[in-house]
Amino acid sequence: MKATKFLLIGLCVVIILNIFLLFEVFKPGKDHPPHPPQLSKVLGMNGKDAQWVDAEFDRHIHEKDRLIEEQKKWRMLVKIDPQYAAQNQVIFAKISRLQFKIDSCTFDHFTKVKAKCNKKQVIALKQVIERMITMAGKPKQHNRP
Repeated sequence: MKATKFLLIGLCVVIILNIFLLFEVFKPGKDHPPHPPQLSKVLGMNGKDAQWVDAEFDRHIHEKDRLIEEQKKWRMLVKIDPQYAAQNQVIFAKISRLQFKIDSCTFDHFTKVKAKCNKKQVIALKQVIERMITMAGKPKQHNRP
């Protein structure tokens, strides 16, 4: 009788652990790539320049996120109907201007960072930018409809 109780308790513990592990493995939001290391670390900076680069990066990300959110709001207004073609063209023009601002904001950010870099850091910065350009628009292939 005692052996049966212990087996039943052990079986319940194993089932609970399996359920917990399944929820952890298939947790939503796990498909996102890991956050890249701080730009100052990638460039090998330290001291005041590193602090400035990290603060500039945060400023840039907040500005870029604001513009992307504004762009999303305009995209939500697009109507998939031929009778709204003219109205959609106006919206597309606004979305394009916002994309221009996003790209300009990013270019300005990297121009400011480059001004704080030595020759070795400039090379590392160029590699970061090239990697960003190469990876842009390439979502992971799994979980696609």
